[in-house]
Amino acid sequence: MMRFNPDRDIDALRSDMIDRVFGGLLGPLSGRDLSPAIRVWESPEAFTVQALVPGLDRESLDIQAAPYGLSMGGKIRFAAPEGVTVRHSEFGNGEFRRTLQLATQIRSEAVQAGYSDGILTVTLPKVESQRVVKVKLDETVDTTAAQSN
Repeated sequence: MMRFNPDRDIDALRSDMIDRVFGGLLGPLSGRDLSPAIRVWESPEAFTVQALVPGLDRESLDIQAAPYGLSMGGKIRFAAPEGVTVRHSEFGNGEFRRTLQLATQIRSEAVQAGYSDGILTVTLPKVESQRVVKVKLDETVDTTAAQSN
């Protein structure tokens, strides 16, 4: 037989309730997928990829560029203050890896990356022969002569 301990029992009940409510809505909160949210945009000269990775350990960052793709990985760490018990957290802890395939070849050696305010930005310049170029109509070419043959 256990003695009733209000502090211990209420804390256990509160933790159980939080796990039931949030666990049902969000799935298990431990071991969650740490795949960061990304956005990609394209200009005629380059692709730009942004990944939302707050808490990124800069030393763990691993960016690899290939002619038609990009791979980003690293560790995210959110440490709780000393002497507290975390009751609920949606902050991810652990390693992540994202890989993207691109339809256009990039200049792997010219890729640039920066990290600011929890956002990783990677710029992937296109190979010049792969760039889309706007073609202007040449006013001096007579197309009617070519059509009559």
